[in-house]
Amino acid sequence: MKIITVRIYLLFLAPAFLLFLLFYAAPIFSGFYYGFTDWRGLSFSANWIGLDNFIHVFKDPLFLTALRNILILSVFVLVIQHVVAILLAVVLDQKLKGVNWMRAVIFYPAILNTVVIGYIWSYMYSPFVGFLPKLFDLLGLDQLAAVDWLGHTDLAIYSIAFVIVWQYIGYSMMIYMAGLQSIPQEIYESASIDGAGARQRFFRITLPLLIPSITVNTVLSVIGNLKQFEHIWVMTQGGPANSTQVFGTLIFQFAFKTSQPGYGTAMAMVLSIFILMVTFVQIRLLSRLEVK
Repeated sequence: MKIITVRIYLLFLAPAFLLFLLFYAAPIFSGFYYGFTDWRGLSFSANWIGLDNFIHVFKDPLFLTALRNILILSVFVLVIQHVVAILLAVVLDQKLKGVNWMRAVIFYPAILNTVVIGYIWSYMYSPFVGFLPKLFDLLGLDQLAAVDWLGHTDLAIYSIAFVIVWQYIGYSMMIYMAGLQSIPQEIYESASIDGAGARQRFFRITLPLLIPSITVNTVLSVIGNLKQFEHIWVMTQGGPANSTQVFGTLIFQFAFKTSQPGYGTAMAMVLSIFILMVTFVQIRLLSRLEVK
């Protein structure tokens, strides 16, 4: 009887398992193989070249540019987005008039299509005709109004980082609000009775008990920035002069635009290993800060 039951379970699992093998496992293993070949993507034939693709990845100057930009995006987002998101969560966790409406407005960009957001902000950044140049001109800031935010090699990556922060700050805020609402109010009441002020309650109670939420947001943000593609491809396509290249844009260009999918696959494998290492380090470090 038990054997029949197990067979029935396996029969029901078979369709999902086959789909997993076909659309998930097979691409992973085939990609792992092609990363060690000179596959050009035009045929199934490929010559085994060992570690040549991986050695070339680490020697490629564009790889260093992508690594630098990823670090800029990660630090910018972690510092700006999460500091502001925590402050917004603390303010909007209060019983204020219209607080639900304010939460919805701040969270709304997170559910918008990234491609649409990229095109909208490209127009807003557009010199002389965009919203931001017109706003700066209206405020009398002529020097800022004349800046080409996406066309300047030193400013483009920061301009894109600002858009990423704008889009996802509401998402981070909601996670922090969930963390705040899980903190027992009795702790704050006891601290107030002991004479703790608002600043002491924030730094001694709120922040330490928000460490699990900070861990989740940090891991999600860093992984999202390591995999960044849509914002940059829509707004600059890695330009100007390759100044905004990241791993995602390089993988796409090598795999599909220059007919080097073997090399692109090797770079994707390096990115995957890098993401695993960074995520592991983040979780280990932040978990030590959690209040036991």
